[in-house]
Amino acid sequence: MPKKVHKLKDQQEEAFQLIAIASHQSDYRLSWALNRKLNWNLQKTEDLTVQGPKGTDEQRFAKYSYTDAHHQTMYLIANKSSDGFLFAAMTNIDFLLKAPGLPDKDVNLMITRIRQIDFVITAFKLENLNVKDRKKIIF
Repeated sequence: MPKKVHKLKDQQEEAFQLIAIASHQSDYRLSWALNRKLNWNLQKTEDLTVQGPKGTDEQRFAKYSYTDAHHQTMYLIANKSSDGFLFAAMTNIDFLLKAPGLPDKDVNLMITRIRQIDFVITAFKLENLNVKDRKKIIF
């Protein structure tokens, strides 16, 4: 009797762009500046909660969201908390801006405008994020 093989299909990968932001300001100050610069309305939402490394306690990271006129939601997520880093390999990054699958032209324009904020040290598009880190920000 032949063996029956069942294959699990992987979930559809969520398409989004990720912008890394370095700034020594607090999350609420950066969200205020992004609101002014990009004409958004980022608002504080429930913190992003992830399992700590090697099964340690949960880590909580500040999260803000804004839904635009096209029903696309942008998220500003802190990379640092009192418990550690969301992306431990990126300790020089303070915040992550998760945007739905926008065209590269729009992302580049957004990065240019973010860099114009006085207290933003740098902003750049994160590419080739490993699967483990990518899963942390899928919600």
